[in-house]
Amino acid sequence: MPSTMNAQEVRAVWTSDKGSMAKQTAETRWAKIIQGTIDDIGETAAAEDVDGQKRAESIAIQIALKDIKKGIEQNKPLTPLPDDGKLDTQEWNKQLAAIGECSWTNCPWLFGECYMYRYIQRILNSSKHWQNYDVFKRQKDSTFVKSRAAVEELASRYMQIVADTRVAQKENKEETKKLLFIEMTEIALWGNATDLSLLANLTLEDLQTLQGREAIQKSQRNIVDNDTDDVWAYLQRTAGQASRQIDIVLDNAGFEFFTDVLYAAYLLEAGIATSVRLHTKEFPWFVSDVIPSDVESLFEHLDSSECFPGREYLDQLTPRLRKFFQSGAIATTSDPFWTTPFSFHEMPSKAPALFKELQNSYLVIFKGDLNYRKLTRDGLWPHTTTYEKALGPLGKESGVKILALRTNKSDVCVGVPTQSKVDALNEEAPGGAWIRNGKYAVVSFNEGR
Repeated sequence: MPSTMNAQEVRAVWTSDKGSMAKQTAETRWAKIIQGTIDDIGETAAAEDVDGQKRAESIAIQIALKDIKKGIEQNKPLTPLPDDGKLDTQEWNKQLAAIGECSWTNCPWLFGECYMYRYIQRILNSSKHWQNYDVFKRQKDSTFVKSRAAVEELASRYMQIVADTRVAQKENKEETKKLLFIEMTEIALWGNATDLSLLANLTLEDLQTLQGREAIQKSQRNIVDNDTDDVWAYLQRTAGQASRQIDIVLDNAGFEFFTDVLYAAYLLEAGIATSVRLHTKEFPWFVSDVIPSDVESLFEHLDSSECFPGREYLDQLTPRLRKFFQSGAIATTSDPFWTTPFSFHEMPSKAPALFKELQNSYLVIFKGDLNYRKLTRDGLWPHTTTYEKALGPLGKESGVKILALRTNKSDVCVGVPTQSKVDALNEEAPGGAWIRNGKYAVVSFNEGR
């Protein structure tokens, strides 16, 4: 039976919660992430022929980053952000004051982790030469290039899906169109090279058989809240709308961003969307989140035969994708709200203009774990809580059509249909592994009616 609790009654997970992913992350990952930024700044300063001021700044930045790392390791209190000339500093400090006394391993996980990345950017903002530097670019690029086989395989598969979609449209085969939509949605859902093995990868002939439908069902077995049928029904019911702009709030750069761009292109080529807006972060965030410079970086990599020597399909695909960007059919945008400490429950009051834009969108797709945590206020909801309820002000009667595509990698997961399903998942993946290990996922849709 679904939970009757509301958002204000549900406590957000803290980094001090025993047995939580929050505690594990704060204690084992955060200091390593900071050390990675220290090493990256040092490597760049050593490799480049930098002038005296830039080199001196790199040393000062490394010292400041070491102070953060030390604070994490010694569980020091979180302190107000010093002013770096940005408009959001006051909001951060108000939020910190509202939380009260807290430390790195005893704070709301969502706030503490966001605070860490904002503090890194504050240090960079205080310099002259490093303000626009991406301390995570090396890591993002390296990871993307390592997914070479998956990129080349997916380029081939995408071209086949587009061809199959056109045949299905021409022959009015609605079930085939739906199955192709499911496959592209699953590609966007799993979004990393290691998870491509979970996809059905069917031919057009396969899709038209019972065996093909069974393969799709098997690929969806680990989706614990699956609203694919509901979102497809919404898209079919509203296909006559003249303007169908879809917004995608992005997660990770590299291979996942490649799959997101393919998904955007598919939505256009299948006639589901008339335009697509991709929402990036304004500055480096959660290591691998997409920032504006990652867009051109994606195409530079796709164009490189050194990075991706298998050119047969990439040479057809890459110019096709570029045209979507050049024509404006796919556009990118950034909003400061995406890099604040607020959950999305605060969007109507803290970012009313953005909220209005999303209300006017045909469909808003939120990618990844952090966006899901923010959608659900990072709350320790009972797992049978409906997705609509956990969305709070973005749920019932919000006017926002929201689709979340998220692999489970934290402490929150809602929308599981029954307690018996939760019990079965706990038996299958004990110790809450199914909400944390990235092998399970949700495709959660709410129409905001």
